[in-house]
Amino acid sequence: MIRGFLDSQPHTLKCMRQVGFLLLSFFFCVPAFFWLGRLEKRKPLPLFRASQLGSNIKIAHTLFTMRASLLCSALLAAIAFPLIGNSLAIPASSHSFKNQLEGRDDLEKRDELDKPPIYPPFSEDTQNMHLRFDYPRMHWRSRPWEEGYYPIHCVHEAQFNNLWILDFQVRDVWFEDCGVPWTVCRHKDAKEKWYSIFDTLSQVPVGMRQYVANLVILPGPIDGGWGSTIQAAAYTRGSVLVFSPTYFKLGVLFHEITHIMDMVALAPFLESQGFPEGTPFSRTKYWKYAYGNDTAVPTPYSRASWQEDFADAGRWAMSDISRYRGLREYSKGWEACRTQIRAFQWWMMPMIFPKKGICTGKVEGGYAVKVVVVEGQNPLVSLFQPGPESREEGRKRPNTKVAGSGVAPIVLPAGAANMFFAYHGT
Repeated sequence: MIRGFLDSQPHTLKCMRQVGFLLLSFFFCVPAFFWLGRLEKRKPLPLFRASQLGSNIKIAHTLFTMRASLLCSALLAAIAFPLIGNSLAIPASSHSFKNQLEGRDDLEKRDELDKPPIYPPFSEDTQNMHLRFDYPRMHWRSRPWEEGYYPIHCVHEAQFNNLWILDFQVRDVWFEDCGVPWTVCRHKDAKEKWYSIFDTLSQVPVGMRQYVANLVILPGPIDGGWGSTIQAAAYTRGSVLVFSPTYFKLGVLFHEITHIMDMVALAPFLESQGFPEGTPFSRTKYWKYAYGNDTAVPTPYSRASWQEDFADAGRWAMSDISRYRGLREYSKGWEACRTQIRAFQWWMMPMIFPKKGICTGKVEGGYAVKVVVVEGQNPLVSLFQPGPESREEGRKRPNTKVAGSGVAPIVLPAGAANMFFAYHGT
């Protein structure tokens, strides 16, 4: 149980590695300190002869001990202070966020993102490689849907991208940290195989993953469909994630899920503060304050909108907590967007990593429909009808560590179900 909790929280593992390194250094220095202290009670070593140092040989030993102790203390301090400072960075910065936002309603009027991206830029390819190594995998089990049945969301996205729904395969997947399934639709010609899809999805922390209703994997580039001019690597519609080939990666997943969390995760808090229902967190003074205290944004793509700035800050904040040296591993200029990174961590990390390491809710997937192809009609616009109750009863849950009955549904606020964000990649 304890191991499962730690495995689900890379920032906890990072802090534990730092504390372990600190303790290791401490146990090296303390024995050395006492050993050198005992030299004062022993006879002078042959090296320190009275003929060489006169009658003050004991003073020489004392000075030697003091110098060695100071050296160990300096080494210990040099290791301890950066580690402690890094571990406390989020709480320290979060305190200033709340104190300094009182009465700053003028921040709501800020509309332009006119700051440059950091330099040198972050490397997304390097990040994706590191994320696959840093984030632990959850055990999972999957089962296929009955032939002819599809989630309504998958039907809509297939039609939107001019694809025949009968070319898609559907599977439910359960992870050990949540008792309800995620439903994934994969085109039969998609590059990503089922194992790779589930393995990657299992690395998404459950506090993020629970905001995904359905996942759709396409076989080719996203052309937008329905006469649209959209050219994207992935996009989010409501709480449905759609990916084109080669872009189903953890970094892009973090970016897209952050869009959903921007609209949903803090909605109760924002409504309690008087914001209209459906207001994205990224368009409030809480996020604009963080932006205003920095001199740059995380990426060039962050300048597209407040929502994209928030999503990219979230993407890189996930690497900041999983890498030993934080974002310094990716860019020496990361400090220029430090406040945005810390703000995301302060507001979102408690939800991304729940205390018990299990899901606190789940956005429900699209209801099941049975696709009926009428001979002589366009197969791209197949007729469908709601599936019978027996279809839902047939979704038997395999053995999981978490019961499915206690998972509350997460309801999208008004307007969130129709939001659309396209990721164009690099």
